[in-house]
Amino acid sequence: MRVLPLLLYAIHAAASLVSQGSDPAVGSRDSFTEDLLVKPLPDGKVLLHFEFAFRRNHTQHHYHLFPRQIGEIALRYDVDELHLAFTQGNWRESRWGHPPVASQGVGADIRARIGGTDEHASKQWKGLTNALSGVFCASLNFIDESNTVFPQMAFTEDTYDRAPALRHGYLPRENVCTENLTPWIKQLPCQSRSGLAALLNPYRLYNMHFHTMGMSLKPESHTDDRSGQGMLRYTQYLSVVLDPQTMGLDSKWSLSELVDMPLAPACPVAEKSTVRILAPPGMDMNVEPSSAARSKHSGMDMYTFDLKQPDSTPSDIELVFAKAQHSDSAASLKQLPAVAVHRYVTGHGGSSGGVEATITNRDNRDIEITYLDSLPWYLRVYSHKLEIHTYEATSDDVNDSSRSGQATRLRPTKMIYVPAIDRGRPSTMEIALTVPRHSHTVLRYSFDKGFLKYTEHPPDANRGFNIGPAIVSYVVDSTPDSGLEQAPLYCTSSNNRVSNGACVVRVYSELFLANLATPDFSMPYNVITFTCTILALFFGRIFNLLTRDFAILDVEKEEAKSTKTE
Repeated sequence: MRVLPLLLYAIHAAASLVSQGSDPAVGSRDSFTEDLLVKPLPDGKVLLHFEFAFRRNHTQHHYHLFPRQIGEIALRYDVDELHLAFTQGNWRESRWGHPPVASQGVGADIRARIGGTDEHASKQWKGLTNALSGVFCASLNFIDESNTVFPQMAFTEDTYDRAPALRHGYLPRENVCTENLTPWIKQLPCQSRSGLAALLNPYRLYNMHFHTMGMSLKPESHTDDRSGQGMLRYTQYLSVVLDPQTMGLDSKWSLSELVDMPLAPACPVAEKSTVRILAPPGMDMNVEPSSAARSKHSGMDMYTFDLKQPDSTPSDIELVFAKAQHSDSAASLKQLPAVAVHRYVTGHGGSSGGVEATITNRDNRDIEITYLDSLPWYLRVYSHKLEIHTYEATSDDVNDSSRSGQATRLRPTKMIYVPAIDRGRPSTMEIALTVPRHSHTVLRYSFDKGFLKYTEHPPDANRGFNIGPAIVSYVVDSTPDSGLEQAPLYCTSSNNRVSNGACVVRVYSELFLANLATPDFSMPYNVITFTCTILALFFGRIFNLLTRDFAILDVEKEEAKSTKTE
């Protein structure tokens, strides 16, 4: 009974291979690569960055390696470009340097470009978020027009000629857990049976200090050589920061001990499967076995293991440090990121408040940045109260509020402000300005707090409302001749560069809580219980009056009747 289906499958596979070989336009097959980057951090923690990449041309309608769910969703909802990320924990750039991915804001972050008119794109955007919510078991269906913004300057690396408007949605309360990881792994061709995905142990991945997981779908700038058609790139990435000391590991540990999973052979359909070990400057460490190819990457030593070579594939990878790394020691980064941002809420009371953001420029040159901040409609922003001042920095630490000299008013180069509409859209503020070197730039503006209906409050309303982070974008030169020792990891890929080696770096601030006037939610309960008590008493009395039969009782007759009976 099993012979016939296998025979039909073999005939279909042979026919598809013949058709692909005869038609050069279809001859471009899907490609799949996997890569793992292991980077010990200065404070003793370890960064693991998994990246799985798919490539195919735009005209293909069959799915060999490319995830069918993602391809059909992109085709159904006219998606030209899509980015989705789930993040938990804050990236400590003062200790760890540049983040491994471009999106590291806490919560769920989604942005997409959808073709067609604005009305058509709005409907497709709603359908896209609902579809992705079902695929990744997330709450993306709560993203609608009331929390969607249209940034014009913050995401310049996603812009190409005559592109549709970029839509950006954010859910700061979204948590990440295994129910998001499981469908994410199922998109891979080998899933977790072989390849680098076999190292994804949920018990270790979620015992972490930082975790981000996401996907990116975007067209590539170059075309396929054989078909001459545009290529589409789909990337799945997962970055996690672990602490070996919490697992009983100190100056010597292996990759399998860190994740509590054995190193499996490469995925059979992967064109490339590599494990890279990145040693920060000044860290004395040895990598075993010694068969790894050694090279330089942004001024750091890199050890590369090719899992597609069966002769040199290691059974495990071991890292030996000259001295134990202590997690409580201060980071010894030679070069901190050029720009840092810190934002917090000001004011007190339930009627008004404000936002203050501090942007630190550690570089020796002036930097042009773009500040993007979006607040929900119930925080009514006063744009005319915006103040921008710059101070000379006395410390590279963004949390150090010490400032010297007199405040200098800074005028923005360009500003785009979109006011909010009640229950319709959030307010969006994009500011382009030039931050002086070695300075703290402070942005301040005020807002009034609106009133919500009692049905619009979350279940834990007294905790407050999470407000998404502010985003600061700036451009760095990631070419080898730029002199930048430690460029972000995502800038090394040509797909993330704007032009001439320029790469857009984004820095996310912290979330903040907005406390609104909260109604007494116990009052409806009291009213309900009081009303139900009155209704119960009233119903009992009326029911008795309606169902009982009242008659006049003659006592003398009843006594005589009882006497005769005796």
